This record gives sequence, C-alpha cells and structure tokens, in this order.
Amino acid sequence: MKLNTKRDIEKAIGGLFFMIINTVIWTLIAEYYLEDKDNRIVGVLIGIVVLGFLFFYMRFTKFNKTLPDLAAESKTEEEAKKDKRFLWIFGLEGLGIFLAKNILVNINHNELFIPFFALIVGLHFFPLGKLFKRKFDYYMGIWTSTVAIIGLYIIIQKITTVNFANAIVSICCAVSTICYGIKMIISGQNAMTNDIK
Repeated sequence: MKLNTKRDIEKAIGGLFFMIINTVIWTLIAEYYLEDKDNRIVGVLIGIVVLGFLFFYMRFTKFNKTLPDLAAESKTEEEAKKDKRFLWIFGLEGLGIFLAKNILVNINHNELFIPFFALIVGLHFFPLGKLFKRKFDYYMGIWTSTVAIIGLYIIIQKITTVNFANAIVSICCAVSTICYGIKMIISGQNAMTNDIK
C-alpha cells in the first residue's frame, strides 16, 4: 500500500460526506421555495444523485477499513496549520451567514437571505482554493458567487417572485455541491486504483 492511499481515501470520504449533506440542504431549500410546483421532480432527480454519492461513500468507507491504520503517523506542522486555517475559514463562513440572517431580518429584507447565504458560501471557496492550492475551488467559488449575485439582482429588481428566485439559486448551489461530490468520487476511485497497482 502506498502511504498516501489511506489519506486520499479519507479525504474523499470526508469530502463526499460533506457534499452529501450540503446537496441535501440545498435541495430541501429549493423544494421549499418551489412549493411543490415541480411535483417534487427536483428533489427526486437530485435524490438519485445523492443515492449514488451514498453508494460511493459506503464503498470508500469499506475499502478504507481494509487499509492499515495511520494513527501512529502524526501530522506535519504544515498540515496542522492548514487544518487550523480550514477551521477558521468555516468558522468565519458560519459567522457570516449568522450575521447576514440577523441583519436582513432587522432591516426587513429577509427575502434576500438565500442569495446572501449562497454568496457567503461562494466566497468561502476562494480562501480554500488558496489554502489547498486547488483550482477547482476557484471555479466553484465563481459559479456560486455569480449565481448568488444574479439571485440578488433578480429579487431586488422584482424580475420574478422571491420564491422562484430562491429556488433557482438553491438548485444552482446544489449543482455546485454535486460537481464537488463527483470530484470526490473521482479522487477516491483514483486512490483505490493506485493502491491496487
């Protein structure tokens, strides 16, 4: 076994788990705002994707159990710093979402929360991309931030209903998490293939 296989599989498992949760959240938000006008088609289609993610999550988890434990191997100082920065980024994202919600409620513009939520999520990809040197994070950041800004514009300009705009923003964010989930599956599959070679 190559030493990186265990780490790579664990990263794929963690990332895929996170994408499953986020995809479900965005899909539930979208379905809430669609008010069953789509006959739950969005939920069903994305639900099928989530089931596929769960299949690979279980597959990677099962494979991971066959690998020797790396508990004895300690993290390097650089890895520990990256982990700390990663937690800071997510902490600031959570704080930003909390503040946005409270500010919007207090200024009577709660209808803008979903696009602001998506914008904060989109912006968090940029420091993650820099931290982990991943171009893919920048693409996700650009996509999600752009969708959020368009959502804000559509709601402010009253181009469509608030519910429809929020549903579209949420579906686009689910697309983002699905793309990231697919990336995690490819990473996990590559780690498994490299271990077998």
